[in-house]
Amino acid sequence: MALPGPPKSLCLCLLVLACTVGCQPTPPAETPTPEPEPATGPWSLVRDKVKGLVEPLVSRTQETWQQFWGPSTFRGYVQTYYEDHLKDLPPRAQAWLRGSKEKLLSRAHSLCPTLLCGPQSQD
Repeated sequence: MALPGPPKSLCLCLLVLACTVGCQPTPPAETPTPEPEPATGPWSLVRDKVKGLVEPLVSRTQETWQQFWGPSTFRGYVQTYYEDHLKDLPPRAQAWLRGSKEKLLSRAHSLCPTLLCGPQSQD
């Protein structure tokens, strides 16, 4: 069962957006960041410990994401998507429009009284 057109295009747009955001270069390391004043107390130790555990996980995830959604992977996906879903779109769209027009005319003619529209003709 084929899905209607808008969800596929929405998925493609979201995928392009995700790839664009994921492939953004990270800011250079030499960018100075203001150092917060060192806080004292047990909560600063907890915060430092969590930061030490989370930062490597985030950087590994970002590296994996960049490898997975590199330009060659994304290009291959877009090419496959085009071949599977968009290559024969013009003939399908024309057939759909033709069928919709015929159905609409048939429905309108069936609602019209025979005296006004004449007998229904099959084209």
